[in-house]
Amino acid sequence: MIKTLSKPLSKLVKTAGSVGGFTLVSRILGVVRDAMIALLLGVSPASDAFFVAFRIPNLLRKFFSDGMLTLSFVPVFTAYLTQGGRDRAFAMARSCFLLLSVTGVATVVVGMAFAPLVVRMVAPGFAPDSYTFSLTVMLTRIMMPYIVCVSLMAVAMGVLNSLGHFAAPAAAPIVLNLVILFGAYTLSGVMGSPALAIAMGVVLGGMAQLALQVPFLLQQGFGFFKKAELLHPGTLEAGKRMLPSLVGAAGFQINVFVATVIASTLSSGSISYLYYAERLVQFPMALFAVSVSTVLLPELSRKTGSNDSLGASEAFARALGAVFFITIPAMVGLAALGEPVVSLLFQQGAFDLSCVRETALTLFCFCLGLWAFSGTRLLVTLFHGFGDVATPLLAGIAAIGFNLVGGCFLGSIWGHWGLALSISAAAAINFFILLARASAYLDVLLIKNIALLACRSLFVSAIMYFPVSYGASLVTVELTKAEVLARVAGSVILGIVVYVGTFILIWGAGFQLLRDMNKRG
Repeated sequence: MIKTLSKPLSKLVKTAGSVGGFTLVSRILGVVRDAMIALLLGVSPASDAFFVAFRIPNLLRKFFSDGMLTLSFVPVFTAYLTQGGRDRAFAMARSCFLLLSVTGVATVVVGMAFAPLVVRMVAPGFAPDSYTFSLTVMLTRIMMPYIVCVSLMAVAMGVLNSLGHFAAPAAAPIVLNLVILFGAYTLSGVMGSPALAIAMGVVLGGMAQLALQVPFLLQQGFGFFKKAELLHPGTLEAGKRMLPSLVGAAGFQINVFVATVIASTLSSGSISYLYYAERLVQFPMALFAVSVSTVLLPELSRKTGSNDSLGASEAFARALGAVFFITIPAMVGLAALGEPVVSLLFQQGAFDLSCVRETALTLFCFCLGLWAFSGTRLLVTLFHGFGDVATPLLAGIAAIGFNLVGGCFLGSIWGHWGLALSISAAAAINFFILLARASAYLDVLLIKNIALLACRSLFVSAIMYFPVSYGASLVTVELTKAEVLARVAGSVILGIVVYVGTFILIWGAGFQLLRDMNKRG
């Protein structure tokens, strides 16, 4: 029995469950959105152009909306909140709003003016006189204003999360996806190009998700039009932490961005295969790891602020144990069901069977690193909760450096799925560097307990793989969408039954953990 992980999970994980509910809806809509993009663009020069242009604002969205920028904002805001009250904390937040508004608008103006140079940097494989290059430049200019929206959204998210309100920030991606879907459906005919319509939907969606936060900030007593200091001391402190926070926390996103740059030099469609596969692997990662880490950071900041290091360590250990318990079988199941899932979601219109197979291969390589993507996300949160930004920064730099070399090498051998394999290997390196340094904040017994639960989960997941893989083999090309859905759903249910049942039979701790995750009070 793993004592540390068998204790009742705190309100932290229960709150993460509600955040995860919103995230689940968001990810489902995200898959619907990507299915519509696959239907309209398929794997083509137009899809490559859109995904390259979208990588820039989407990278910033991942930095911000997944809570990565808030790693620098939340600890500072929480300190002002606990030591000086809401008025001082809100003054600091208003300063952040003002500074990000000014710098965001300046960035948009410069980005639109120098869009051709930006595209040459992020897609060196696109010929300057090609249709793909010209379309990418146009799409980049259209989506640039999204940067302002997403940066302001980050501050709103940090304020609300620090005050214990998680629903509105978690629901924001739902609004974004709905607006993008609406734009793709209604504007394609007006704008003459599906890619342009989707890009416009991205900008409108950014405005809508930011507007969603305003009523809840006002409800908390936040005043937007009160006097704001441009360079507030708290803003400067958060700014000092921001770059290390982004590099340390966003290693996965930066590595995907690097892979996109390399993929632009490969065969046409490589960028699109990477995008579709990465979107699918993001589903379990965002649903579990990001949801838990979003709630975990304010909790760690409060506990470390009150010198409760033991409570912070135990909260982290329970959260990471729960995430591994769910993420590892999700990784194995997604790897086994890769081709049927890709076929179910994307095979239509311009997305043919060859696209399905290439995307599934890339997805399998991403799945190999899912455990490391999720574990790293929580470990980074632990270090930032204790005010240590240097360790995640150094680990992130090491992982990015490895991926830069490994991506060039493996990409030249295996193409787009070699790039995905390099990203997974880089994530594992990042994870083990962080875990080795985590002993400064975690008791050795806590680390052993987490490792033991992860090994047990991996062992049972390996058993689960065979029946799920057999279920995947029953999905054939002549089946209808409804039949594919039924067989994929049946395989998922079979996998859950085998995983949970085997865990209960071999180790009672698995059943105990499930009880703890759903226990109230």
